[in-house]
Amino acid sequence: MYWLSGAEAEKLVKSVEDAYEKINRLGPNPIKLTDIKTEKKQAIITPVE
Repeated sequence: MYWLSGAEAEKLVKSVEDAYEKINRLGPNPIKLTDIKTEKKQAIITPVE
């Protein structure tokens, strides 16, 4: 989480770059990788209320 004000443009840029780097380090979504390998779309199962 980042705390910024409207006057902190440089801090905003650094925060966005930091978040971008963290997301890149995580790599691709493993669920989507299975879809690409099997070439099938997986059904999303949601709990029934």
